[in-house]
Amino acid sequence: MNFADTNWLAALHLEPDPAKPDAVQHRAIVERYMRKHNAQLATSHVVLPEARNVFSNITGERLPSEWTDLEADFDGKLFVDPMNWHLLRRECEAISSRHAWRTVVGTFDVAIVASAKLAGGKTLLSFDEKLKALATVEGLVIFPALKSEGQAMLHQLKRH
Repeated sequence: MNFADTNWLAALHLEPDPAKPDAVQHRAIVERYMRKHNAQLATSHVVLPEARNVFSNITGERLPSEWTDLEADFDGKLFVDPMNWHLLRRECEAISSRHAWRTVVGTFDVAIVASAKLAGGKTLLSFDEKLKALATVEGLVIFPALKSEGQAMLHQLKRH
């Protein structure tokens, strides 16, 4: 199953600002991927509060219509894993024990990777290089591929 991070959901649902080349590029990547892999996406209750905040931040609206559209996709195009918070905490602790002593890993990144794994995610869809490096070392496939920042993080995570 494809597991969507906040920035993937934003690129999927929000019209990019033409003055922001990264946003335009992300939207094009998401559209191509979704056309080619017309499968259900999964996400988690860890991702959704951040996504809600980002949607309002980008649109400047209290309740963006794009957020309402995303919510309408629940249990259809977008599966929201119900999550077992005790298991999430245990998985976060396990991920941290494997990697946090090697380099700085963000707590939220750990929680997203843990929730993706617990939701049965096989591929993490994200534009966050540090998150994708952590997901890679934890055995998830990532898309798009790592850039130089992600490769450097991956190297730190793999060092003994």
